[in-house]
Amino acid sequence: MDEEGRRPSLPTMDPGMLIDMSNELLAMGEYEKAIDLLKNLIANEKRRTFLAKAYNSCGVAYAELGDYDKAVEYFEKAIELRRYLVDFGARTYSNLARVYELMGNEKKARECREKCEILREELHHCWVTMSDTLE
Repeated sequence: MDEEGRRPSLPTMDPGMLIDMSNELLAMGEYEKAIDLLKNLIANEKRRTFLAKAYNSCGVAYAELGDYDKAVEYFEKAIELRRYLVDFGARTYSNLARVYELMGNEKKARECREKCEILREELHHCWVTMSDTLE
């Protein structure tokens, strides 16, 4: 971090590539490195699609580290931007449900699972409807 407490900016890279790199780090169990990369992306990116993905991935990393409060914080930020996610936040709600289960909050876990199912059903209906009209 610099003297003002901000994260140093990343070299000019495609944000999609940075998301892919963070996903590779997550797959390798390099959660702290993924968090650093994602937080830099969040600090420097303005496009909401990439921010939503970065928040979700950061939530995953914190969940894997057992920092469930931070995971919830990042998943909730992703949900605020869920309209920019391909699945409209269904996966994020599923992730959040799992974290609430691990925290012992079954009521919130159930609410998140229900929201996830609703979104998945709506998405399925949307794709089926669209595929019926395509030639």
